Amino acid sequence: MIISMTIRRKIRLKMLKKAGTVALASAILLTGAPQVWADEVAATSASASVSASVLPGKGSENVADAKISKDQALELAKKYVYIPEGYVLNSINLNSYGYPYGQSSLSWSLNFSKKVKEQFYGNISMTINANNGRLTSYYINENDPEFKPTYPPKTDFKGAKQIAAAWLDKMNPQEQNQLQYNDRNEKSFRTPLDGNYQYSIRYDRTVDGVLYPQNGVSINVNGAGQIISYNYNWDDSATFEKNVKPMTLEQAAQAFRDKVKVSLNYEIPYQAKGDKKPIVSYRMDSFMLDAATGEPWNPGGVPAQGSDNTQPLTDKPLAAKPEATLNLTKEEAIAKVTSTFKLPDNAKLQDASYNEYTNPDTGETSSSWNLSWVKTAGGSAADLKMPSYNAWATVDSKTGEVKNFYMNPPYMPQSEMKDVEAKVSQDEAKAQAVELIKNLLPAYTDQLVLDVTAEKDIQPAQLKKMKNWDISFNRVIDGVNASSESVHVSIDRETGEIANYSNSISTFKYPQQKPQIISLDKAKELLFSQYDIQLNYEQDMSNNPMYSEKYKLMVAAGEIRPGEEPNASEEKKPAKLIYSLVNKNVLQPAVLDAETGTWKNASTGETVILEQVKADDIEGHWAQTELQLMLDYQALDVKDGKVNPNESITRGEMIKMLVIAMNGGNVGIQYGAERAGSFADVSSSSKYFAYVENAVDRGLLSPGSDFRPEAKMNREEMAELIVKALGLKGLTKYDSVFNGNIADKAKLKNLGEAAIVVGLDIMSLTNGSFNPEQEVTKAQAATAFFRYLQKRAEIQDRQYRPYY
Repeated sequence: MIISMTIRRKIRLKMLKKAGTVALASAILLTGAPQVWADEVAATSASASVSASVLPGKGSENVADAKISKDQALELAKKYVYIPEGYVLNSINLNSYGYPYGQSSLSWSLNFSKKVKEQFYGNISMTINANNGRLTSYYINENDPEFKPTYPPKTDFKGAKQIAAAWLDKMNPQEQNQLQYNDRNEKSFRTPLDGNYQYSIRYDRTVDGVLYPQNGVSINVNGAGQIISYNYNWDDSATFEKNVKPMTLEQAAQAFRDKVKVSLNYEIPYQAKGDKKPIVSYRMDSFMLDAATGEPWNPGGVPAQGSDNTQPLTDKPLAAKPEATLNLTKEEAIAKVTSTFKLPDNAKLQDASYNEYTNPDTGETSSSWNLSWVKTAGGSAADLKMPSYNAWATVDSKTGEVKNFYMNPPYMPQSEMKDVEAKVSQDEAKAQAVELIKNLLPAYTDQLVLDVTAEKDIQPAQLKKMKNWDISFNRVIDGVNASSESVHVSIDRETGEIANYSNSISTFKYPQQKPQIISLDKAKELLFSQYDIQLNYEQDMSNNPMYSEKYKLMVAAGEIRPGEEPNASEEKKPAKLIYSLVNKNVLQPAVLDAETGTWKNASTGETVILEQVKADDIEGHWAQTELQLMLDYQALDVKDGKVNPNESITRGEMIKMLVIAMNGGNVGIQYGAERAGSFADVSSSSKYFAYVENAVDRGLLSPGSDFRPEAKMNREEMAELIVKALGLKGLTKYDSVFNGNIADKAKLKNLGEAAIVVGLDIMSLTNGSFNPEQEVTKAQAATAFFRYLQKRAEIQDRQYRPYY
């Protein structure tokens, strides 16, 4: 039976090799169980001769540890996945990998590439488990300039799921009954606006019907139906809590609402153009619940939620903010550091560099000195070749503020490591850190709130080896957290010296008073509406030796391999049964605007709609598909549940639709107050302002006195916009190129524009006439833009980017 199966596989392999390019999943998948293949290869000697670069974790004896040899791994790789013509093996390495939860594994990593005239056309990488021959990862990146994705993609989400399921059936037959399809990406899916698209398919591991999302299979399928990546993560050593009676889903929901901490935060839309006005948002701490008790739980053994402290160090600042008028010399910058921080004895200045940066948005120039010192064990000139103690610091040369200070103590082998003999209590360290902040940042003491993990909440094993007390201060302005700005201080537990200091306070101009905001209850309601509550297992790492400082030092010293258990007697805790919050909107992350109760794109500040937009009046319409596509990307507005598809579209609506289509569906386009309007009748307060200005920037519109955003768009105006969007406007100057068989061409201002959109089948003639003055309906506009997307994919050359 085995012989006949082997013969059949060899025949299929030959057929696949004749198939040519890997275009569809059917040309990638091979038949038969992977474990059988591994058994077959192990029973034969591979004939391929390959150059291997072995990178073991602990000496060359790793090669002997591998049950699958180098040549066998190569043979398996070629059986799992068809390697297209022209791809050659670049490297094959043996590595020791540690799963995130403790199980170690030897794996062969293989890399193939295709090179044509000194340029890379593609790369394939694979990982084969060196113990059992399983394929654990696969990735292909093709850059063939002859390949052009089509629009719409040849494969839709349903087709991608089928392809992924077929691959799973071939590669993971043993795990099939333990895997559950994760539908989060599908629920958030929107039809792509580009044929060069990847569908992400995920299967999570289940244990007795309960999800264990740390393990599973991920598969990516592109729009052509090709599997471009595969990752298999499975920890056979994991154990799971038993005999736990979880609370009900309703009880868990109530516990989340009762115990959640919601804070106000300033979000800076860094990708917005011009003035980046901060968004005051409500943010909810992400945490898990012990499924049995309903108490907040964290897998690392630290508190599941942050400190409750909201009191700043002082009611008022201790001093005014420093003026940015200094121009410190190197010596003055060094003095700023050494007057506050203690450097090691005999430390020598190693480097001092001066840097300037001009903010492109504000035009402000900042400058700093970057300093570094080195101290050697003996202090002699010969010892300078092997530094054992380093220190770094950055000083703002205009304000004189020390932005950071860091000391790296000498490396100490594991054999010499001792438990830390703490002579400084945490309270003493906090008091010292507070005094340091008052000295270095007196202008911000009324905005800095102490945030420290209490000593009682630190694992005893971690505390014994913990060198420093870490003290943090969050910047809070009138009850609103200032983005991610904070100050961190580390105090040596034995000497009481300042080991590290970092200051991320910016010069960004935040409001000094928080605005009127929606109620906390309303905020909670909106925040929780975006989450599902899920019962699942989560690995408990609170006593996992893989995450201890001792383990890290043993790896660094070469005493154990990365991923190897440091002590077999120290068993991991079983995975815990918990309730977790799962975000429904994985493809469109957003923040809750605390002023309006609407959702905003945190990067751009643009208002977004998280749920799929529906209209009551497009069901059964001849352009239903195209209209829904535009609705999915908020390129058409819905009022009172209707889009009114047969109404004429306005010029403002048309520009918004086109700009969103050209931006790949991204609605977030922002301009600051310094942007002068290109048209007298489209001010910065207009809902079309950003789209009109972006159209000007793209060359779709020419600035003038009036744009008339509420006027109706006619067919010739739409044709002009589409031709410009395709980049073909210059071609329209040559009348002789175009077929003049348009009955009413005399009415056209530009025959070329009409000829192009008709010739490309984006727009059509009626009884031989173009009817340039006829108004365009919303349905006609949506259809034209759908066809524009199709033709854009067909006629525009693909930009070749070599793989590195």
